[in-house]
Amino acid sequence: MVHQYWFKPKTFGYGATPSTWEGWLALAVYVVVISVCAVAVSVHRESLSALVSSLAVLALATAVFALVTIRKTDGVWRWRWGSRKISGKND
Repeated sequence: MVHQYWFKPKTFGYGATPSTWEGWLALAVYVVVISVCAVAVSVHRESLSALVSSLAVLALATAVFALVTIRKTDGVWRWRWGSRKISGKND
C-alpha cells in the first residue's frame, strides 16, 4: 500500500501546508467547524452551555486536525528557515 501525504512541511516557520486535495479538504472542514462554533457562540451570547459546548467541539476538532496533519505530512515538523542552498557563489 502506497502512503500518500496530504501535507508538506512549510519552507519557513513551523508546521505544514496542504499539498493535495485531501489536505485542502481537511483544512476546509476544520475552518467550517471553527465557523460554526463562532456562529453558535455569537447567536447564543447569554448561554454558558453554548460557550462551553463550542469550546469543547473546537478543542476536539483542533486535536483531530493536528493529529491528521502530523500523520499525513511528508516529513517531520520542525522550525525551518527556508532553503539552505546558496546559488551563484561557485560560478
